[in-house]
Amino acid sequence: MSRNVIIHHKELFSGPSLTLGKIHWMIQKANFELESQCVTESPDGNVMRDVVTELGKEVGMDVIHWWIFKREIDVNGLQEKTNVALSHAQKLKEDTFDLKQKCYVTSYEGLVGELKKFSASHERDINELYDYALYLSNKDALAPSMLFSYRVWGHTRRKWLTIKPTAFAATKQNEAWEISAEFAIGLRDESGYTIDSVYGDIMDNIAEGIDPEYQGPIVVPEDRLLRQTFQMILGNLAVYYENIRESLRNIILEIRNYIAPTELLSRESFWQSFITWTTRGNRVEDQLWDLKETFEMFHIKEQMEKTRAEVDFCEQAASYANTKGGVLILGVTDDHPRQIVGITELENRMKFVISTLAKHIRHQIDFVHLGQVIAKDGNNTDRSCLVIAIAQTKDVIEVEVAEGRFSYPVRLATGLDRSTYDEIKKSKEGVLRDNYQFLLTLESYLAQH
Repeated sequence: MSRNVIIHHKELFSGPSLTLGKIHWMIQKANFELESQCVTESPDGNVMRDVVTELGKEVGMDVIHWWIFKREIDVNGLQEKTNVALSHAQKLKEDTFDLKQKCYVTSYEGLVGELKKFSASHERDINELYDYALYLSNKDALAPSMLFSYRVWGHTRRKWLTIKPTAFAATKQNEAWEISAEFAIGLRDESGYTIDSVYGDIMDNIAEGIDPEYQGPIVVPEDRLLRQTFQMILGNLAVYYENIRESLRNIILEIRNYIAPTELLSRESFWQSFITWTTRGNRVEDQLWDLKETFEMFHIKEQMEKTRAEVDFCEQAASYANTKGGVLILGVTDDHPRQIVGITELENRMKFVISTLAKHIRHQIDFVHLGQVIAKDGNNTDRSCLVIAIAQTKDVIEVEVAEGRFSYPVRLATGLDRSTYDEIKKSKEGVLRDNYQFLLTLESYLAQH
């Protein structure tokens, strides 16, 4: 059957419909490369078995989350590009579903003509998706795989639409794009051409309904074959655009999850709730936070003792940065029951903290965020507290404890330990940028109580 109709596909191998093939080809190459890096073969006796690599464990089943949180270095740029692409994917999805409802043709050639016409009328939308896929590909060979994730496509549809570039190694580039266009448009999948699949289904249905003793030929009505083929192809195309749209939506969702901590950082209501929460009951401090009524270094006059206290504070800040990040809150009593007492001379205290960090830490101190938070004490009086939020850094933060001698502190449970530069560096292999992700954990504490 397919030999009689695929000649009409050539009409689709130019212009925007071929551009769709280029998009799918880029996605498939990225997916193939990612899977090749995530799984390797290893001998198990006389049998080779698949073994998940370290990258495979890191990626898991969620390539979008992995990319945004582990690999992307320009989250804002990606968000801007994705928002643009999403608007065009949305239009393609809506108009394709509309075409499926309205399209009526009397021949396979007529269907291909409608597909060609549809692509031509949406040339700008398809070109925008192509530019987006190319943007991802130029960023990293693995990046376009976000548009073909298990989260959106599921196992079955991924299997139907997967193309292994190695199977077309000897194929000219243009021919690979043409095959990809057939897959994306819905004319074929990994099992063969759509019209052949429909023909087989109709044959089976007819065979099930006839007399078992009937020995004559089974004839598939042409109008029924065309009608069901049209619906399946248009349905496949509509779902393709829908899944591209959902992929873009999920990318934006992960970006929002990623930048959410930055928004929390400056939200005073969040910090007010958190400070109040820490004073309830006999709540103990956590690996991610510590409460202080004040810092010793603010009050010591003798220079040697003052320097020691400054170094102690810098080590505490660095220990958070070298681990998962965390926050120091000043203006709450150390002992239980905790009381919000606030601190005085807040502006001077903030300047002192900044100058102390700059004096003893050999790194730009942009990983530390200071802010004033007004919290109510037990008498409902406003008190000024100082929040010192410390990001998890991608670099090792070292503290100069004496001239030419450095400390490499890490946060251990609710205290401080010391490590080595190499050990901390190794632990940060998966940290691509400074981040305040720990704030999401603090937010979850509030949500649970």
